[in-house]
Amino acid sequence: MQQRFAKFNLELHPEKTRIVAFSGRGRDDDNQGRHRPHTFDFLGFTHYQGKSLKGNWVPCRKTSSKRLRRACKELAEWLKMIRSSAKLKEWWPMLQAKLRGHYQYYGISGNSRALAHCCYVTDHLILKWLNRRCQKVSFRWKGYRTYLKHYPLPQPRIVHRLYTPSSDS
Repeated sequence: MQQRFAKFNLELHPEKTRIVAFSGRGRDDDNQGRHRPHTFDFLGFTHYQGKSLKGNWVPCRKTSSKRLRRACKELAEWLKMIRSSAKLKEWWPMLQAKLRGHYQYYGISGNSRALAHCCYVTDHLILKWLNRRCQKVSFRWKGYRTYLKHYPLPQPRIVHRLYTPSSDS
């Protein structure tokens, strides 16, 4: 493989490159006798081996925990910075765009849990930082939900269905 990569002036990092077995028999036993699947992170996703509804081994993907934590942390920092420097109606469209982008990138089959967690964290962060704009509480959950009815945030959804044929073609 290194010769093939060298043909295109590419090289593999020896510490970051490994062969991962993705079949039912390719799972290693750890010391306690339990099976532990091979996983790896690539492009913000953790790739792992799972079973389909029919019982076949299939490659699965979910948002990498590092990326999810980083996205939540960056959102919290952005909300903290913007909460008092601009009016709510000015930064709300930016928040909607950020969430739409996150959901469109990470919205793949089998990743709905991570998307729902991101939505949950986002709601709590927004309410937290909206209430820290002044000394009195400006939003409670009921008022926040009413606000969301008028100015909704994008809902997490699966955009890319990896296991079903596309109807576009």
